[in-house]
Amino acid sequence: MVQLLCSTKVYEKLKQELSKHHIEVTTDSDWVLVEQGFALPEGKRCIVFDAIDYMDVVKLLVSGIREDTQYANTLTGLIDNKFAVIEPKDVVYLEAGSDGLMAYTKSNRYSVKETLQYYENLWAAKGFIRINKSQLVNLLQVKEIIPWFNSRYVLRMDNNAELEVSKMFSKKLRNTLNI
Repeated sequence: MVQLLCSTKVYEKLKQELSKHHIEVTTDSDWVLVEQGFALPEGKRCIVFDAIDYMDVVKLLVSGIREDTQYANTLTGLIDNKFAVIEPKDVVYLEAGSDGLMAYTKSNRYSVKETLQYYENLWAAKGFIRINKSQLVNLLQVKEIIPWFNSRYVLRMDNNAELEVSKMFSKKLRNTLNI
């Protein structure tokens, strides 16, 4: 159980995401998720978050739930009508497109069944970060970070792909990498 102290818009989003992970939202709990700018309640444990990064709070709360499971450490991809089991460290990036979710390694492209949001939640602790609405990258596979116009970046990956970080996700990348 957790209590939420935030704007109505963020409250609805958080409540929906937390319910997916069977975390109950209540009006009285020892733990309170407090949106930055709201007053901290007295005598309670608080986690303060920025409204734009509300999903990070969800990841923080559910990280312990999935950490022990084996499937969190692999990805099953389809290539040439054969399945391959791939470790997260070998994935350069994941991309959602018209063909569904694709996992790119240095040498191959695999079709994956789950959603981008699923891997974003599951692999955040493994160094994966969302860079735009359709791509999730492995920061350990970034070769170069090139500043781009309008506060954006281009990431040159180990497989020589160049991926553009959207303006919306640039702040999170800068904060994550301290740049």
